[in-house]
Amino acid sequence: MMQRNSFVDTLRVKTVIFGSNVIVGDSERIQMSAAVLAIQRQQELYYGFEAPFQTFPIFSLAVPIPPVTEQIRFQVYQENPVIKVSNVDIIGMSTSTVMQVGSTKSIALEARVHHTRQLDPNILKLGSRIPPRTVAVSQESSAMPD
Repeated sequence: MMQRNSFVDTLRVKTVIFGSNVIVGDSERIQMSAAVLAIQRQQELYYGFEAPFQTFPIFSLAVPIPPVTEQIRFQVYQENPVIKVSNVDIIGMSTSTVMQVGSTKSIALEARVHHTRQLDPNILKLGSRIPPRTVAVSQESSAMPD
């Protein structure tokens, strides 16, 4: 991988959560994953420990990755080995997202989200207009570039 210089005049990011990264520069390898258990309730209750992630199959199933069988040949010529960016404005990044100004040789990102709704049948019977609230619990890992 060719080393290049990355220049950014202005980079504004309001929110970066759940295993996401902002990188300026080249990377050899990026590997990130995030597991999110989103529980939607009509009452704002958070017990601190909602459920063990291993009880939900979505968090333990293997991700099928098809093998690459095609032969790819290419030649790259960098006339100017500089990446120049004027302005970047990002409102939010979530759940294993990478914003990078640069190049990466190898990248693997994985996000698994399980949504659960726990609605109170007594409130539903009364026809209440209380909107449900969502609590997100995450278990994340993030590897910064080499």
